[in-house]
Amino acid sequence: MSEVTPAVTETPTREPGTGAPGLADIYAAKIRIAPYLWQTPLFTSGTLSRMTGTNLRLKAENLQRTGSFKTRGAINAVLRLSAEQRARGVVSFSAGNHGQALAYAARLAGVRCTIFMAESAVPVKVEAIRGYGAETKFGPTIQEAFASMERFSAETGAIFVSPFAAPDVIAGQGTVGLEILEEFPEVEQIVVAVGGGGLISGIAQAVKAIRPEVRIVGVEPEHSSAMWQALRVGEPLRIERNETIADGLAAPFTTELPLAIVQHYVDDIVLLTDDEILSAMRLILSRCKQLVEPAGAAATAALLTNKAAAQHGANTVAILSGGNIDLERLKGML
Repeated sequence: MSEVTPAVTETPTREPGTGAPGLADIYAAKIRIAPYLWQTPLFTSGTLSRMTGTNLRLKAENLQRTGSFKTRGAINAVLRLSAEQRARGVVSFSAGNHGQALAYAARLAGVRCTIFMAESAVPVKVEAIRGYGAETKFGPTIQEAFASMERFSAETGAIFVSPFAAPDVIAGQGTVGLEILEEFPEVEQIVVAVGGGGLISGIAQAVKAIRPEVRIVGVEPEHSSAMWQALRVGEPLRIERNETIADGLAAPFTTELPLAIVQHYVDDIVLLTDDEILSAMRLILSRCKQLVEPAGAAATAALLTNKAAAQHGANTVAILSGGNIDLERLKGML
C-alpha cells in the first residue's frame, strides 16, 4: 500500500460536524477509500441461521484493516482535509478502535495524530495506536479524556476528527451498507451495534436511500445506552453510568447529527446485557471461527435473544463490527 499524498485528496466543502452526508457522499467515500481498505466478507452460518430463525449473514468488519469498521470513516475524513488542516495534525478521543483507525489514516497521509483515552483503555488497543505512530494521552475517565482533548485542540489547532459525528466519518462508515446491498441485494433486515452512532447512521443513510423497506435495528448495552436514552428525551445527552464489557460501545454522549439520522431512518434500538453479548461472542468463536470483541458480537446477540424481533426466515445481516480484544481479558470472557 502506498502512502497518501495531498495530490490525491480534495478540499472539503464543509467543516467537520456540519451537514449530514447523502448517498452521493457515501458513494464518493467508497471510491476514495477503496485503495486503502479491504472489502470484508459477508459469510453465512447455518448454525446461527437456525438459532436466530433467519437467513443470516455476518459482515466481518473484524477482518478490516486495524480490526474494525472505524478505518473507513477515519481514512475518508483524513483524505478530505486540506493541506492547511493536515499541517495542524488531527486529534480525537477513543476507547480504542477509532484511535487505531485515525492513527492508521494519519500515518498514510503523513499527518500528526494524538489520541485521548481513559486510563482503563484496553492495553492492546493502546499499543496498536502507538504502533501506527500516534501519541496517546489519558484521563481518569473517557469523559475527562474528552475534556482534555478539547483543551488540546483549542491550544494546538489540531483538527478534531469525531469518532462518530463528523459527516465524512459517517459517509465512510456508510460504505458498509453499500457493500451489503451489492453482495446481498435481497437483505431485509440489518442489525448494527451502536456506540456513538456513526456506523448505524452511515448504514441507514446508504441503505434507506436505495432500499427504504429494509429494517434497520440498533443495539446498545443496557448500562451504556446514550442513543437509546437520547431517543426517549428527543435530544442529545451525556450519560453518567457507562459500564459495559463492550468498551467499543461505551460512548459517553450522543450528538445532534447521529441522533437526527437515527430518529429519521432507524426502525428500533434495543438493549442487551453484558452476559447476552458475551454468550454471542463465544458462539461466534466456536461456530464461525471468528474472534470478535464484545462490541463486535452485540448485533448477533440481539438476534440470538430475539430482541431484534426479526421476522422468521428474514434475510438478515449482523455486523461483526470489530475484533480488537486483549488476550488476557479474553481468557476471563471465555
